[in-house]
Amino acid sequence: MAAAVLAAGLVAPAEAAHPLLTEDTGTQGEGNFQLELMVDKTRDRTSGIGTRELQTAAVLSYGLGEDLDLQLGQPWLRQHVRDALGRQHDSGRLDASIDLKWRFFERDALSLAVKPGITLPTGDEDRGFGSGRLTWGSLLVLSYAPGPWALHSHLGYRRNGNSLGERLDLWHVSAAATYQATERLRLVADLSADTDPSRGSGGTLRYRILGFIWSPLPALDIDAGIRHGHGQAATDRAVLFGLTFRW
Repeated sequence: MAAAVLAAGLVAPAEAAHPLLTEDTGTQGEGNFQLELMVDKTRDRTSGIGTRELQTAAVLSYGLGEDLDLQLGQPWLRQHVRDALGRQHDSGRLDASIDLKWRFFERDALSLAVKPGITLPTGDEDRGFGSGRLTWGSLLVLSYAPGPWALHSHLGYRRNGNSLGERLDLWHVSAAATYQATERLRLVADLSADTDPSRGSGGTLRYRILGFIWSPLPALDIDAGIRHGHGQAATDRAVLFGLTFRW
């Protein structure tokens, strides 16, 4: 489970627009706030061990400038494991995150941003809920939004300091497409690949997501999606829900 937590920390220390994993270049604007509340319900089965997890997260963003955001994130995890010994239950907070997102280039429909950040060892590594050390990394983000269709992609690296014997150098690449189907409804799709944190594995953690974002009010988004994992170490499937408030 620790490997899955570390991989999740690489993908989105402070989440992209849920249910996507891929970050975009959008910022809040100076003096504006955004609060994201997310619930990811996952199921996985590996070598006869069944795992169900409920991960919740809160991410607060604040516009330090028109093109610069500060983001603070705190995830929590509740886990149920069923194996030959029976059922075990555990829960706790995971490592918190602090990120900056700076959109440094914008011309017509094309824009670029960089998103450096750290995670703090606020989770209990002895129970598999954190890395035990500070980690740092960054994303290079590209968005192209010429009309109803928009494309986003990013390349990320994380220096995965940890006390769990996991890999220190983790890479992430992902791409997403969104379609503005109506004034209030966006359809979204996402593909991603990550370095497996387990030193004994040479594979990658690969995921695909299909979902939607519905905006009944200008300051409120409601989203949902389904995530499927590919590769032996990836989580099999997940159902994703989220609420986003802006003010």
